[in-house]
Amino acid sequence: MKHKLAICIIALGLLGFFAGCGRIVNWGKSNFYQGKKVKKYESIPKTFVRSVTVYDQLDTQAMFDVLLLSNEVRTSYADAYALKRGKTLQQKQLFLRRQLEENNHFISFYILAPHKILLSQTDTPWQILLEIDGEMYHPIEIKEVDLPYEYQSFFGKKFNRFKTVYLVKFDAKDIDDEKIIDKQTQLVELHFRSIDKHVTLAWEFV
Repeated sequence: MKHKLAICIIALGLLGFFAGCGRIVNWGKSNFYQGKKVKKYESIPKTFVRSVTVYDQLDTQAMFDVLLLSNEVRTSYADAYALKRGKTLQQKQLFLRRQLEENNHFISFYILAPHKILLSQTDTPWQILLEIDGEMYHPIEIKEVDLPYEYQSFFGKKFNRFKTVYLVKFDAKDIDDEKIIDKQTQLVELHFRSIDKHVTLAWEFV
């Protein structure tokens, strides 16, 4: 009987504690200025993020978080960039045009990888290839970069100080000067290949 009574007392105490937490949070919000919330632009870019962890049995061999810089992602970046910096509509549209113009020349990705995974050197354990509708392409540039804050927010918690950021670019046109990605494109795949592993991240356009 005493045991049951003790359980009831503890349960009531916990209920009171959690109810009190709610009141404390509400009190804190009403007494400490929280600032004004602004529109967020992460929802669309997050749908273009792909992640994979590669294991050798129980050992982690590699981790990759990849964001395809599509027109939709670049538009969200321009919106967030302009909002944060107080740009006028005209300034934002000019900035957006420059962003979209990049996609006329390059197919670009931001890649997050652990510091021990080197991607920008000539001879690295992992090679990156782009496959679009069955055709394979090699990158024209892989370089370490500082990730703009807006893109950090697009990656969310996947971005942290333990990862290196790479910008990877492929030519947007083939040898016949035709766009590699067009309205008929249904599948974009980014391949990571080592001597004993093959990883594919995919973006479908249906």
